[in-house]
Amino acid sequence: MRRNLKTILRWTWILAGFALTAWMIAGFQASGVPDESTKGDGRVAVTAASDGIEFRIRANPRSSGLIFLPGGMVDPTAYAPLMKRIAAAGHPVHLLYLPWRCACTESQVGDLFRNIQSVMAAEPATNWALAGHSRGGMLASRFEHQNGGRLAGLVLIGTTHPRDFSLAGRSIPVVKIYGTNDGIASYSGMRRNQHLLPANTGWIGIEGGNHVQFGYYRHQLGDGAASISREDQQLAVERALLRVLAGTGGDPGH
Repeated sequence: MRRNLKTILRWTWILAGFALTAWMIAGFQASGVPDESTKGDGRVAVTAASDGIEFRIRANPRSSGLIFLPGGMVDPTAYAPLMKRIAAAGHPVHLLYLPWRCACTESQVGDLFRNIQSVMAAEPATNWALAGHSRGGMLASRFEHQNGGRLAGLVLIGTTHPRDFSLAGRSIPVVKIYGTNDGIASYSGMRRNQHLLPANTGWIGIEGGNHVQFGYYRHQLGDGAASISREDQQLAVERALLRVLAGTGGDPGH
């Protein structure tokens, strides 16, 4: 009887582990992305490549552009609606893929950083801001740490990074965007690492926003429940990014 009970319990734990893993993987898949977000139209050209998706206005582009890094494991197309709206405002946008959706090894990080550098080298006259959500924000801050002086701005969305190095001495505009209901990257966790950011870092809080609504994907273990719609949260992020690209950020310390 005891042997049978142990067998049942062991298989129960194994099946529960598989179920949790499947639930987590499903949560990172894009959901609710409008079809037009990944397709070109009369105003914005959308071009898919092996390393990412480019969004570019067809006429009268602005001199500042955005390179965006997705959250770890998140389907990159979850950020396509936001990227296309930024492009429609006139800014060239490159949504870069994380190798294996995570850039977990040093060689993968190196590949990603070379892709960022290639985008910048192809258009040296463009003032490039680098933004990232969650793990993408960590990687964006690390890129600035290792390649100082190449970016025109840095936007860290839903992340407590940097944590292991300091950007306090950097002179480029840095902006932190956070949701007050984010259960993955808490506001208190961000403030604990505030000393690692420039003193004039802009802080933009989205009241009621959570972690997953920074993109169009399903769910993430540990996140809080949003009290605003995904559309409202996306609009707040869009406005913040456009302010950065126009040369302004949030109010320092707020």
